[in-house]
Amino acid sequence: MNLNLLKRFAFFLNHNSPLKLRLIKRIGDNLFKLQIGANTFYFDLSRGKSSIFVTEDLLLSPKSYNAPFDKSLEKYCANAFIIKAQVDGENRILQLFLETKKSYKALEVILQAEFTGRNTNLILLNKEQVVLDALRHITPSQSFREVRINKKLLPLPQPPSKKVITKREENVEEDLLMDFKNLFFCKKQEVLGQKILKVSHHIQQKILHLQGILQTLENQELLEQKAKEELGLGKTIIHNLYHLLDFKGKEIVLEGKLIVLPPKAHSLSQAAQIFFENSKKLHKKAKNIYLQENHLQEKIDFYQNLLEMVQNVTNINDLEILDSNFQKDSKKKKNDKAFESFFIEGFKVSIGKNERENIALLKEARAEDLWLHIRNIPSSHCIIHCGRNKIPDIIIYKAAQILVGLLKSYGGSYEVDYTKRKFVKILEGARVVYAKEQTLSLIKE
Repeated sequence: MNLNLLKRFAFFLNHNSPLKLRLIKRIGDNLFKLQIGANTFYFDLSRGKSSIFVTEDLLLSPKSYNAPFDKSLEKYCANAFIIKAQVDGENRILQLFLETKKSYKALEVILQAEFTGRNTNLILLNKEQVVLDALRHITPSQSFREVRINKKLLPLPQPPSKKVITKREENVEEDLLMDFKNLFFCKKQEVLGQKILKVSHHIQQKILHLQGILQTLENQELLEQKAKEELGLGKTIIHNLYHLLDFKGKEIVLEGKLIVLPPKAHSLSQAAQIFFENSKKLHKKAKNIYLQENHLQEKIDFYQNLLEMVQNVTNINDLEILDSNFQKDSKKKKNDKAFESFFIEGFKVSIGKNERENIALLKEARAEDLWLHIRNIPSSHCIIHCGRNKIPDIIIYKAAQILVGLLKSYGGSYEVDYTKRKFVKILEGARVVYAKEQTLSLIKE
């Protein structure tokens, strides 16, 4: 984090005070979203690459953060007024002095964001510099400057003084926001490419695995041909059985064909019966091979569409949502359901990759879960597993975006209907009728 930029940010906050910190929320392990006045800022406190940035991208987390520190942020900082902002001398430490009213009593705290290289942190302090809570708790064995609840925080030694010129243009807000946008763009380009390669590799491995299974399947045409041959042998024996009732042997020539009898056959009639049974089994197997091929190809198509989505993603958070399924692959048990699941702000979103999975998903979903489907187009069914919990509109929109993105089609305008699962009636297979739906309109690029 650039010290000059940090000081300009403090100047901006003071220049427009008192601003209200309407919301502070963790949306990544080290990423925090702050709504200050009319603007939204992001504090990235990743070690070695910390920064403040703004973006017009919609950033959502694959999970919901409810650790004690997240609850402390909500308790002390939500809807608080920023009385003052300052930078700690030449240290890349931003201090926000906050005041909020709790039960008719004014509560004053300091939110201290430390963008100090490898030792980044977000710390809540009272007026006496005593730690109320922190993102990272540091013990005396880890550093001379411990960060522990109810312990006073020692100041960080000042580095050699540098001359920093703080810009004071008339349009300080527009200039600052542009710098923060440029910072995010540069950082995104650096990190996004590496992450896309990693997630793409996971998906490509899935595709290769499914293609391998597809190649090992027996040939449907050969199975059908073999079934036809077995049926023909059985019929030939039956047609000639009347004058061969006393036949004993392992092979026989009938109608110019040499017929080798099955080892388990003790008579021609039993041999004919075995040939008929084999024909039925082979025909059924050929039919199942056709279904298996379809199911596997539909899964391959699903992952190829997902791969395309990943390779065209524009922000890290979207990528983490699409990758949240693969992050949990190692924890999956053999009896886990086959359909694909993603996580958006802690909500599980499941999508069927083919008709079989769509049927299973419809059967597993609870009455109060939310069902989504693209209107008038044969496609995946989607369930947001929420029960009676209220789902934020943005979660529904993001799930619908993923559903449309996975559609094997050209770009265009699509409508996604959604309603509670209890208002969806299964007709046949994965065909349904539904009621009390609402509709989202989306555009696929």
